[in-house]
Formats: sequence, structure tokens, C-alpha cells
Amino acid sequence: MRQYAIIGLGSFGQRCLEKLSDVTDQIIIVDKDKDLVEANKDLAARAFITDVLNLEALAKIVPEGIDVAIVDVGSNLEVAILVTNSLKKLNVRQIIVRSDSDEHGEILGMVGATRIVYPAREAADKVVPMLVSQTLFNFMAISPSLVIAELKVPERYVGMTLVEANFRQAKGINVVAIRKEDNDEYRYFEPKYRLKDSDVLLCAGAEDDMTAFTGTRIAARHNVIADMLKGIFGNRKSQKPKNGEAQDKGKNQNNGA
Repeated sequence: MRQYAIIGLGSFGQRCLEKLSDVTDQIIIVDKDKDLVEANKDLAARAFITDVLNLEALAKIVPEGIDVAIVDVGSNLEVAILVTNSLKKLNVRQIIVRSDSDEHGEILGMVGATRIVYPAREAADKVVPMLVSQTLFNFMAISPSLVIAELKVPERYVGMTLVEANFRQAKGINVVAIRKEDNDEYRYFEPKYRLKDSDVLLCAGAEDDMTAFTGTRIAARHNVIADMLKGIFGNRKSQKPKNGEAQDKGKNQNNGA
């Protein structure tokens, strides 16, 4: 069974913990904030209160060769570098690190991160398209060349079949499924089905094609909006406990650091 360690319970780290705990209990969490650890300990198999800069303690907490480590230590690049490099020396297979900028991300990649996550940018990439378009209900970038979107049928296509609308050839957009605006359940469609103004299409395609189809210029706004949203993912206040204080399912124990 795969094992996970979450080093730092920032907003990204906590969200990962919530999602992972739905499918596994093989999770270790580490943070110096006692209140954060107390609040989240029931979602993990083992919970430790210690400063992540205590690399000797970290090496004792995180099993060598663990499958995945997620690092969220806020915007402190120095701490992120030291923790990432320490995890690399422990032969952690995947090291996923939160970063606030491309420059920091490049450095973290050099010291061992296998994947860099930019929460502010990814939040902007998902939210902004819906803010600037009246036809987009949801939007998610899968890769730099592919996005998935929920798209209300434009008025000019109402009454057409998907064959007549010819989205794939004319617009570069693939329609995967259809649902009604007042219903969350998607269904497959027949080629002869005629589009209605209450239909929502689940589509896949290149971002440029999707934004051209919806009449927005999302790509040009990415960096600006990402910068505006960075404040959402700022540093959290923390209470610094004694190094080496640990909890295992709520029971205090000495981690030997």
C-alpha cells in the first residue's frame, strides 16, 4: 500500500490531506503548529509536532523510500529547499512541493522536487475563465495543451445536431457528454440529437480553441490574475512548540529528535 507524508499543513497541504484521507489511512503529517496538527490528526495514521527544519527529526519521521511526500511550508524558499533536499536524500519517490513563483519552482526542481504545484496560478486558471465568460460553467487545465470545460450551448447552435455544428472540425473542440443546466448528471448523446438552449456540454480541447469559441481571452490574463490571487495563499500564523513533540493518533510520544 502506498504511503504518504505531508510536510507542512498550509492550505495546500491540508487540502491534499482531506482528499487523500478519503482513500487511504497511510498518511504521516508533520507541522510545528500544535493546533493544526491537533485539528487534522484524525485524518492521518501518524501526526508529529516538530519544526520541519529539524532535519534530523524529519529523517526519523519519514520512512526512507516512502512513495510520496507533499511539501507545503508557505512562501519560505529556504525552508522548502532544505526540506525538499532532505526528502531526496531519503529516496522519496515523488516529492511534490508548493511554490509561489516560477523562479522558486525552478530552484526546488534542482534540489529534488519531482513536481511543482502553483496554487495561486492553478486557482486563477480555473476561476478566471468563468469570470470572463457567460458561457463557461467550469474550466480546468489538464496540461499546457489540453483543457476540460463545461460549456453552455451558444445560441447560434441551438437546434443543430452535433454533426451539423461540427465542433471538432470547425472549432477544434471535442464534445464528450451532455447534461441539462438544472441537472448534474451527464449522458452520452446520439449524432442526431438536436441541441437545446438548456444543454451544457462537457468539452475537451486546446485552450486557444476553447477561448476562441467562448469569445474570451483567458490566456492573456493568466499572469495578472495569478499575481492578484497570490495573497489568498499567504503565510499562516503558527505556534511554535518544542522540537521533537509528536502525536500518534492523538497520543503524545517522543520522536527521538
